[in-house]
Amino acid sequence: MGLCQRQGATENATLNKPKDMIGENPEQTVSTEETKDYYLKKRRPGCTGMFWRTNPREGGASVTYSNDWPRDGAMLRGNSIEVGGKRWLDVTHVKQKGKSWAKACDGAYMPFEYNNHYYLEEA
Repeated sequence: MGLCQRQGATENATLNKPKDMIGENPEQTVSTEETKDYYLKKRRPGCTGMFWRTNPREGGASVTYSNDWPRDGAMLRGNSIEVGGKRWLDVTHVKQKGKSWAKACDGAYMPFEYNNHYYLEEA
């Protein structure tokens, strides 16, 4: 596995507020559910997996990419958030096909839908 490290971490004041206390700003973050497992699936051939994405929150930390990005058939574990009307998974663990669960890089995110190609499906 490659080295993972968090860069430029900053706090977002909305992260710890209950959903009903967050304003109408569409860029604010809403945590929508507890930790769950998801399959990384794709609609068409092409790539062999998806690289980790940076924290989608305004001022969120970035991730230093590693060679342990999710490959086709991987499972991801994390918490679903919504930022600017789009769903993202704040990934805590990854399980490559045929392997055991491993801790994901800090600051690793995955969109629930990407370019009508990859998507996350609840396990």
